[in-house]
Amino acid sequence: MLMVLWGIMIMGMAVGGLVLYMRRSVLEDVDAAKAFEARLLAESGVTLAFHPTIKRNDPLLHQQVSAVKRYDVSVTTEGSRIAVNQVATNPAVHEYCQKLFILWGLNPESAGIIADSLKDWIDADDEVSPLGAEDEHYTLRGALDFPRNRPFQHLDEMVFVRGMHEVARRKPNWKDSFTLYGNGLIDVNEASSEMLEVVCGVTRAETDALVLLRRGPDTIPHTEDDEPFTSMRDVGQALGMSRWDFADIVDRLTLAHPVKRVISTGRAGDFEVTLTAIVGPGVNVMEERKSMGKALVEELARDGGPPEPSKEDAPD
Repeated sequence: MLMVLWGIMIMGMAVGGLVLYMRRSVLEDVDAAKAFEARLLAESGVTLAFHPTIKRNDPLLHQQVSAVKRYDVSVTTEGSRIAVNQVATNPAVHEYCQKLFILWGLNPESAGIIADSLKDWIDADDEVSPLGAEDEHYTLRGALDFPRNRPFQHLDEMVFVRGMHEVARRKPNWKDSFTLYGNGLIDVNEASSEMLEVVCGVTRAETDALVLLRRGPDTIPHTEDDEPFTSMRDVGQALGMSRWDFADIVDRLTLAHPVKRVISTGRAGDFEVTLTAIVGPGVNVMEERKSMGKALVEELARDGGPPEPSKEDAPD
């Protein structure tokens, strides 16, 4: 009798395990299908955004395809961000970095240290900038391979630069203000009030006024009533700058940056795929980010989370 009970218990455990395995397999298959559909929607959004007749405020960039499927696309330019890889060769970019760090709450000395250290990280020589950091600084702290003495290959790499940890602490979304692909010019029709304040050397109230003007009567960006600037003369007047003062900074600005950034998000049920396409002269970059379906996340959470990566899969 005892053996029969043991047998029944073992069979019950085996059936339970099989049911759990099949449940997870089904959820994984469903999520794989959702992921495929979400990516197709995101790709459709990217293709649509680059069509020559589509404007950035076109309603076609935001479409509900079905009750559970949609895509949303935003179109901007890299001119809304600081081209950090030019910090070593373009004094204006170095200045932008320092001013932006001060605006984020760092003192002038700390801001200067970070800006100079960014420069030293990129330039090919071992000469230390006045407030910067070359190999000796990093070697003393156990980082034998720093600085790289080459342009940044990813924005995340910037956190290893002397002082950047403080920037990341004060401004968690700091990466939204930098790009690897800009030409150093700031796009008046895309840049934030904060960025225009840094670049133009005027007050936040003056840059806020400019941003409201370009947004049109509804004051909402990227809508049909937007009124982008078409002449630099109008930009100077909107900022309240004299002709002579504006002449000192006009070469830093552009009305239409050549490098376009398209962010397309496709959604299928609770699965989401976001594609970021950065395209322009000499630039053709596609980045992908996706989220896991809610049902599979809950299933994994009940089972103690996703499996740990093997040593072979672990990052270097």
